[in-house]
Amino acid sequence: MTEKKHIARATERKIDAIEFEMSRDMGRPKTPPPKPSADPLKRTEPNQFHSDFIATDFQSTIALNLPTTELLSGHTEIQAHAVSQSESVPILEEAAILFATGQIKVAEHMLRSVIDLDNLGNATPIAWFMLFDLYQIEQNQYAFESLSLDYAGKYETSPPVWRNSEQSIDVDDDSVADPKATPGIMFPSQLDGEIIKLLQKLNNLSEQSKVLRLDFGRVKSVDPVGCGLLLRAIRNLKKSKHDLVMVAAQNLTAQIQNILEVGRRDETEAPWLLLMEILQLLQMKEAFEETSIDYCVTFEVSPPAYEAPANKITTAVAEAPPPNTEMRAEGYFMPRVVEGKTEDLVQEILEYAKSHDVVVLNCKNLERVEFGASAQLLNGLVPLSGQGKPIQFTEVNYLVMHLFNAMGLKNVAAIMPRKHV
Repeated sequence: MTEKKHIARATERKIDAIEFEMSRDMGRPKTPPPKPSADPLKRTEPNQFHSDFIATDFQSTIALNLPTTELLSGHTEIQAHAVSQSESVPILEEAAILFATGQIKVAEHMLRSVIDLDNLGNATPIAWFMLFDLYQIEQNQYAFESLSLDYAGKYETSPPVWRNSEQSIDVDDDSVADPKATPGIMFPSQLDGEIIKLLQKLNNLSEQSKVLRLDFGRVKSVDPVGCGLLLRAIRNLKKSKHDLVMVAAQNLTAQIQNILEVGRRDETEAPWLLLMEILQLLQMKEAFEETSIDYCVTFEVSPPAYEAPANKITTAVAEAPPPNTEMRAEGYFMPRVVEGKTEDLVQEILEYAKSHDVVVLNCKNLERVEFGASAQLLNGLVPLSGQGKPIQFTEVNYLVMHLFNAMGLKNVAAIMPRKHV
C-alpha cells in the first residue's frame, strides 16, 4: 500500500510539473532577439549538442558550380537539382539536427555564423532560407525582418515574405478554422502527457470565447497523466463558467472505463475523477452514481455527490470526415509537428498509399520533425519504397529538408523544398 501511495504521489507530481512548464512558457515574455555579438556562437546554454562547434572547422564537402543567380531566382525557388547538390553540406545538416532536438538557439547561432562567414559558396543562400524558416516557425518577426534587410542588401533581390499565422490554415489544425464556428480542440488518438500543448491552446482560446468545443472523436486510448491534465482543464473551464460543446464524449468515457477496474488502486485517482466529471457534464446521473459507488469501493472513501453542471453543456456526435480530406490532389497533409511515436502517422500514410500511385506527403503545414521521430518515419516508409511506390515530400521547409537528408530519407523519397513568396 505504501508503494502505491508513492507511485500516486509521483504521478501527481508529474502532472504538476507538466502544468508548471506550460504556465511558465505562457508567462515568458517575448523580447526582440539580441544582435549577434562578435562571437555569434558564444554559448549561454551548457552541454549543448556539439557545444565545441566552430563554423570555420566545417567546409562544404562538395563543389557547387551553379551560379548564385539561379539559386536566388524567384526569391527561394531553388531548382531540385541545385538542392540535390547542396544537400550534403555537413554544417547545414547539423543545424537542422540541432533544431530537431529542440536546441533552437544553438541552431540559430550556427546558421547566423554560416551567413556571416559566407564560406559555403553557392550553398550559403540555403543557410539564409533555413534561418528565415526558423524565425517564421518561432514567430520571431523582429528577427525575420532584420534578416530580410540584410538579405536584400547582399543579394539585391526581394527577401522572403513574412506569413502571419492566420495565413496558413492547417487542414488538421485542432482549432476550428471557420471563424463562424465554435473554437475548440480535437484531441488526438492518445490522451497522455503530450496533450499539454493542446490544453495550452485551449487556454488561449478560452480567453477569446465563452463557448468552446471539445472533440474526443479520435481518442483511442488514455493514460492517468493525460486524464489528470484534462481533468484540471475541465474543472478550470467550469470555474470560469465556459459553455462547452462536447463531441463524442461517450467515446472518451468508454476509453477511460477500459483502464479502470473496481477494487484496483492505480497510481492516481485521476481517471476515475475525470470519468465522473464528464458523466456530470453529460447529466448522466444514473451512470455517475454507479461509477461513484465503484470509486468508493476501490478507494474506501465516501461517494461524491452528483452536481448538475451550472454552465451550458451541448453534446454532439463526431462528424464523419469529408471524403478524401487528406487525400486531395495536393497529397496527404503532414501535421504541424511530428514527434514522439509515429505509428499512427505511418499507418495513415500507408492507408493513403493504397489508393494512390504516387505517395505525395504535403508538408505545407509541417514546421518541425523531432530527431527521434524522423528515424521512426524513415523506418516506416522504407517498406513502402521497397514496393516500388514513389514517395514525394512536397513544400518542405529547409530545416526539415536538411534533417531528412541527414537521416537518409532522401534515399527513399524525393524531397522538394517549399517556395517563399
